[in-house]
Amino acid sequence: MTIKVAFSAGISTLWLARPGKHNAFDGDMLAALEVAIDTIEADPASRILVLAGEGRSFCAGADLAWMASQAGDGAAANLASAERMGAIFHKLSQCRKPTIARVHGAAMGGGVGLASACDFVVATDRAFFALSEVRLGLVPGVISPFVVRRVGPAKARALFMLGDRVDALQAEKVGLADTCVPHDEALQALDAAVAAIASRLLKGGPEALYACKQLVDGVQYRDPGEVLRFTAQAISERRASAEAREGMTAFLTKRPAVWIPVNPDDGGAA
Repeated sequence: MTIKVAFSAGISTLWLARPGKHNAFDGDMLAALEVAIDTIEADPASRILVLAGEGRSFCAGADLAWMASQAGDGAAANLASAERMGAIFHKLSQCRKPTIARVHGAAMGGGVGLASACDFVVATDRAFFALSEVRLGLVPGVISPFVVRRVGPAKARALFMLGDRVDALQAEKVGLADTCVPHDEALQALDAAVAAIASRLLKGGPEALYACKQLVDGVQYRDPGEVLRFTAQAISERRASAEAREGMTAFLTKRPAVWIPVNPDDGGAA
């Protein structure tokens, strides 16, 4: 079971449950995530969705072995896979219930996307965020609308192009996280911060809360279907490229990609 759901007092907590893989998602996990979101959205007793990760991390993004296995499937299959993946991020973003990401440990690539697709992001001060796709010859394609929505175009360009890890305090400054709390082993401060936001949200009318989400998207963003097609095309083309195949193979075999200079002083990224 890669997705678990717990319910208490109007709050459904959706747990990413591949702790041995740092909750990296593959096709099966994404399908289970979609079903879980639909189920929570249809349940009138569920007023709020909290997205959390089991184990040491929130989510390490897409399972690179799964991604690499699709690279040779051809343009049409890659595009269909990317659109399928992107649709789930859009489903989370457009959920009728308020959503809160509970982030500890690593949030990388698609993990940043899952958090950014939520309405609120709460993180411990030991969490870190990384959009390192460029170092694999990839781009943060279908997650880009949600990251740009959170941090703005200029900061998104820097995050996407540099691929650096961003600690939780810096993430709060740039907008990737709304709240940063001190880490404790039981994550009590994190849960308390999530509960505090949930308590305030429960004071709002359920339909009004959803209408607020629609209002913001309606006045500022393009049609979600158009965004999905554009971003899915971007990641599907990169995933099938020779450069991305080299980047993913280098990562999986624990060696530097061919474009990284042997001498770090030459300007390469360590």
